[in-house]
Amino acid sequence: MVEIIVVGHGTYPQGIRTNLEMVAGVPENMHFVNFTPDMSREDLEKNLDALLEILAGKPVLFCVDLPGATPFQVCALRTAAEAESRRTVVGINNMAYMEMAMDALEDVDQLAKRSLDTTRESLVSFPA
Repeated sequence: MVEIIVVGHGTYPQGIRTNLEMVAGVPENMHFVNFTPDMSREDLEKNLDALLEILAGKPVLFCVDLPGATPFQVCALRTAAEAESRRTVVGINNMAYMEMAMDALEDVDQLAKRSLDTTRESLVSFPA
């Protein structure tokens, strides 16, 4: 099973967790790493590396809030270091997180693609 790590600014990851708890439940393969104002880049790196050590040998999908910012940079570097089993996606929405929580795929590439597809397909404007 792919391990999913949600990383973002402030308590964005915790907010995703709370949303999932209310709607779909949080599976054991989902992890949440906050990057709060009192943390340095090195703190974030340490927290992620400690989690990755626990998850060693498993495929990982990093889900990050903003492109180019510190959480993205840190996750992208860790993805590049093990490109055969890691991916990073940016900006997916709650619908994609819910779908991943209810039906995790075994393939990290398929899961990354599906999270992006679900985000695109779930965007709605009302009234249309």
